[in-house]
Amino acid sequence: MKPTNRLALRGLCAVLALPGALLAAPAFAQPTPRPIAPAAPGAPVAPASPVAVAPPGPAPRAPVQDPLAIALAAQPGGLTPAQSGQMASKTKRSVRAKQAELEVASARVDQAFISYFPRLSLSATYTRLSNVPGFALGGGGYNLVLAQGEGPLAVGPCDATQPTGPQCALGADKKPAFSKDTKFDPVLNSTAFVASLSVPISDYLFRISQGYSAAQHSEKGKRIELEAEGLQAAADAKIAYYNWLRARGSVVVTKQAVDQSRSHVEDANKTFAVGLISKADVLRLEAQLAGAQQTQAETESLSLLSEEQLRILLQIPADQQLAIGSDVMHEPAEPVSDTMAALQEQAMARRLEIRALDETEMSLKETVSIARAGYLPRLDAFADATMANPNQRIFPAQNQFDGTWDAGVRLSWTLNDALVASGATAEAKARMASIAEQKGILRDGLRLEVTSAFADMQKSVATIEASERQLTASEESLRVRNELFKNGKATSVELVDAEAEVTRARLGRLNARIGLAVARVRLDHATGRDVAAKPVAAAE
Repeated sequence: MKPTNRLALRGLCAVLALPGALLAAPAFAQPTPRPIAPAAPGAPVAPASPVAVAPPGPAPRAPVQDPLAIALAAQPGGLTPAQSGQMASKTKRSVRAKQAELEVASARVDQAFISYFPRLSLSATYTRLSNVPGFALGGGGYNLVLAQGEGPLAVGPCDATQPTGPQCALGADKKPAFSKDTKFDPVLNSTAFVASLSVPISDYLFRISQGYSAAQHSEKGKRIELEAEGLQAAADAKIAYYNWLRARGSVVVTKQAVDQSRSHVEDANKTFAVGLISKADVLRLEAQLAGAQQTQAETESLSLLSEEQLRILLQIPADQQLAIGSDVMHEPAEPVSDTMAALQEQAMARRLEIRALDETEMSLKETVSIARAGYLPRLDAFADATMANPNQRIFPAQNQFDGTWDAGVRLSWTLNDALVASGATAEAKARMASIAEQKGILRDGLRLEVTSAFADMQKSVATIEASERQLTASEESLRVRNELFKNGKATSVELVDAEAEVTRARLGRLNARIGLAVARVRLDHATGRDVAAKPVAAAE
């Protein structure tokens, strides 16, 4: 169509549309009704003039169904953020690792408790001895005799005629049991059973109680770390859940963009057929459709990836279908009532990570006391019971089991232990200083974490209302641009811009809703509000 004909056609359309525009224009001035004077008493009343009734206006449009709200609506039996957090706190591998560390700490507590008991050791020994020449009593007419009365064996002259002298150890045949010609053969097989009891008296004062206390604080710290890791896993799972919803919502929004682009391409082809637009306008809309289809493919891929991440995090099998159990698009957008300073104070008082470091610091204090005990001497009480064949304490050695015992107290001091204690004490103090600095770093990080979550919460609340207004305006702008485009009064560039604006508004509303939910999860975790109702007792 020639430009002149096109201008003429547009002018004709404008003239034809003028009466409708005038009818649709609002009346800016209404006639002021004149006051009616009251009728005199007894005067006939004039019949009332008929009241003009305005013609019925157009019926109100039925509410448009929001595809995004329908796609993200809660379904019976669907997965909720709370359920995701509970599942992740039990299945996440980092939580299992912390559970193993807690079991190690508990085992160390048991070991430290056993140290209170005296040390009892049992041993059994068999030894084969090499053969050595025996020995005999000889010379001088001496015999092995018994001293007067009860007493040990002694070697001396045997004089049975003296009542006070040593008596001969007579055998059954009334002869000396051991004469000067008696020979003693060596015992080649030695067997011994020994029971030893050791009581570390000094350790009870300077090592054992401190070691047990250090193990208890370490176990308590690991238990708090386990709970903190579970809360972190739950928060991560909730955020992963909302990211999954974000990805699914993005698929719906891009599908809407593809549908509206396809509809505009069809309208453009019809308008081009009557000569109101050029082929370039049609191609521009087809390019917009291709771009929307590409974006849809990307969002579908992202949705698949986010769902798989959620399945791995919650250990959900691939054959189990995931359904949405929370209505994120209609959650109340309430601003934060507390100030940022109050929220930061809550974080310092409630966060379990700080309390875990407190327990670790107290454990290291006990470790310093244990290391210092190396400067002092050791005091031990001991007792031994021996049943041996032959018993080394009995002479002469006899091929039979004999029992003996001994008990005593031993005071010892090792110079090397004192030197090692100096290095161990310095190491424990350095570790305490490191823990103190870690607590400072953690507090700084918590303040920043609370500030970030607080700012995101405030931004999301304000963005939700703005995104709703933006979506309403952009959809109306697109409708008007589309009508103008079909009548040849708008270009394809304007229509494409309007489509892009609608898509951005829909994504903005989705991101605002998801952002509010994510910010609420982050703020609850940052301030320690997600700690159980019965938290682990704080370190004293």
